[in-house]
Amino acid sequence: MPEIDWRLLREVSRSFYLTLRLLPPRVRPTIALAYLLARLSDTKADGATSDSERELLAREDELRAALKASEDREEIASVWATIQEGQDFDGSRFPPGAPPLSAAELDRYTYLVAGCVGEFWTRVCTKHLPHFASLPHEEMLEAGVQFGKGLQYVNVLRDRAADSSLGRVYLRPESISHALAVARGHLLGAEKYVKALRIRRLRMACALPLLLGRETLELIEKNPGAPRVKVARSRVWLLLARSVIY
Repeated sequence: MPEIDWRLLREVSRSFYLTLRLLPPRVRPTIALAYLLARLSDTKADGATSDSERELLAREDELRAALKASEDREEIASVWATIQEGQDFDGSRFPPGAPPLSAAELDRYTYLVAGCVGEFWTRVCTKHLPHFASLPHEEMLEAGVQFGKGLQYVNVLRDRAADSSLGRVYLRPESISHALAVARGHLLGAEKYVKALRIRRLRMACALPLLLGRETLELIEKNPGAPRVKVARSRVWLLLARSVIY
């Protein structure tokens, strides 16, 4: 299994780094590599804005070599292709004056960039961690999709002001209450997913983003006019502690 540069991963995503470090060692490198490749294609599309992103771009050949060497290269390549489809859609859908996404477009987009990740995690865990969950495989796949889509809905709601200023309107103003309800529904699926996990490290790794997603959604609901809400660092560490006993 190729080695992962955890320093680089921490630099490009301090929040997701915590989740990845909590994962069981057997699946950690595969999921980390898939994340770095997704960040690579996203950075290539949007342009590097930091030293860590420039380093990520400079190491593309290394990451592609790691993909070829991975025993899970088919699973990684599949989810990466799906994510890139979502990234391409995002890059081409918003020419000047473009209308907001339709509900169907938003649902599809959240699957392409996040829901598919829940499927990927489930397939990798099924392959390497037999009996990792108490629910049947198909139910875990479905709940995994909800997990990813729920977190992406939270991101869309949280970042809507900044995205709108760039001409990317994912949500019409009159659709916000519906999107909040959809996000809550998907996070119920995420809770189902987490509660079905039998392996403690895996449950912790999944509980943390669920708890952060819920907390962020609550902040959005309490401060609907805020440009961008953010969970305080002290709360992140508290939620990390809560993930241990989730």
